Amino acid sequence: MENNLTIEMMLRQHDLSVEEVLSLPLFENFTVSEAEDLILTIKKFSVIVFNAHQKLAQNACKND
Repeated sequence: MENNLTIEMMLRQHDLSVEEVLSLPLFENFTVSEAEDLILTIKKFSVIVFNAHQKLAQNACKND
C-alpha cells in the first residue's frame, strides 16, 4: 500500500466523506453504512488519541 499522506490531508477542516472512503481500493466493497461506521470510528479514535496526548502534555508540564 502506498503512503499518499499529504500535509493537506492532515490539515483538513472537514469530515471524511463516504465518497472518499469508497474511492479507496481497500474500502471499495464497503456499503454506505459501513463507510459511515468507518468514518465514525476514525473520529472516535482521533478524539481518544487527542485526549491522551493532552493528558501526557499536562503531566509533562507538571513534572517540569
